[in-house]
Amino acid sequence: MGAIFRAASGVIVWLGQEGHGTAAAMQLPKRIRRYWPSLAQNPGDLTDSSRTPPECPVRLWIIQEIVCARDIVVTCGSATAFWDDFVQLVQIIEARHHPSSRASQTLGSGKTAAQYISFMEELRTVTEQVTKQAVKDYANEESMVPCVLTAAKDCEATDHRDKLFAFHHIVRLWNRPDYGMDIAMLYKLFATQYLQRIAYAISEYSCDEKTMDFICSAGICNQQLQLPSWTPDWSLPWKAQPLWLHNTCYNAGGSDIKEITPVTELDADDTPSFRLPLTVKFFDKVLAVGSEGLKITETGPQALAEALRVWLFQSMSLLHVHRRRPSVHDEQHVAIARTITADQDRGKKLSVEDVVKRYDALLEFLRRSDDDTSPFNREELLEEERLHLAFANFLRGRVFLITEKGHFGLAQEGLVSGDSIAVVQGAPIPLIMRPTACSGPCSNGHRLLCETFVLGIMDGEAWQDRYIPVEEVQLV
Repeated sequence: MGAIFRAASGVIVWLGQEGHGTAAAMQLPKRIRRYWPSLAQNPGDLTDSSRTPPECPVRLWIIQEIVCARDIVVTCGSATAFWDDFVQLVQIIEARHHPSSRASQTLGSGKTAAQYISFMEELRTVTEQVTKQAVKDYANEESMVPCVLTAAKDCEATDHRDKLFAFHHIVRLWNRPDYGMDIAMLYKLFATQYLQRIAYAISEYSCDEKTMDFICSAGICNQQLQLPSWTPDWSLPWKAQPLWLHNTCYNAGGSDIKEITPVTELDADDTPSFRLPLTVKFFDKVLAVGSEGLKITETGPQALAEALRVWLFQSMSLLHVHRRRPSVHDEQHVAIARTITADQDRGKKLSVEDVVKRYDALLEFLRRSDDDTSPFNREELLEEERLHLAFANFLRGRVFLITEKGHFGLAQEGLVSGDSIAVVQGAPIPLIMRPTACSGPCSNGHRLLCETFVLGIMDGEAWQDRYIPVEEVQLV
């Protein structure tokens, strides 16, 4: 497919049927092309809502089409625009509206539609410049493959196998496309090959991070196909914004990584089975957990506030039911604040004072009635909206949990009481696992559920505790 797009005289990217305002928006790049320098400094004229579409759709997987094509025309209904002009227009509008963006338009990985367009353009530029070290070797520090994989989960596709087959012409990551292969088997073989290649190049800087990020993208809470629990399902969008994404403030499993290599064996009927050995410490178990993660179905401050109120009420009810259980947290208000912010903002660690300040501001926002006035100053309004959207985007798909030892935490919905909290050697964040009734090589078999934040062990406290034994487990 990549060869087809490289040989084509041009590629057409179709955004869908024409709607109100889209024709004017698509014509705008042509009319103002010669004014780009001045508009980059003063883009106010481009943000009139009557001239811009209400949403910028992300409908199809078009990474390899964009990367490999020589000339691209963007179409929406009967309106057209050149790709380069379209990208520049989108970037100007995005810069004008930043940092405020609607929660319904924020994807699971935290990117807006405009950021995806910019990402595709960046990958296209890298490919055109033939910087093969950055593109070809996906184990290299500068490789964009993890970024492409992160983007892949949130993109729709007529055939999700295209997401992986696209790598055949972008990076040395996969063999020739085989559309006769079952999609579940493709995902299994891809995961095995990816982790084996990373293990082979483990001396490369940050290969350990790539390995753990890949594993943390999996878990049965993030799957709809029948896959090994450590194998990501690229057909399913992110249900929650990954804790590990662009994050450098956690170190739950210490700094020493152990080489992680998947094992493939043939069953009695010659069917391949896949497992992943891990070195872990089982720190605690889930005592109680919320039943439903935060869901945002409508835009606007009122809908956002209502969704946050419902989620917070559910979480506080959980604490009330178990109020007589001993807790390791001396100041509950501070512990709740640190938990629902996960002690960080956009990947950077926050001080306790900042965390409490943000939590108190959120509570004040939720106490307001719909008739209360919001800050009049535009900068204050944008900052308030950014703060509340940050809470909502992070909590979306997540539930509050209490452990048997009295710790507070966050995880994805789908957990039950008794699920184990495991700290993996070298992993920045803990994982939730569930034991299986396996025998033989998988006698200590577990199913990975999802990643988690547990207050009090994110800086390596559990991994450094010599009283917690180290165990070898098999993820199946």
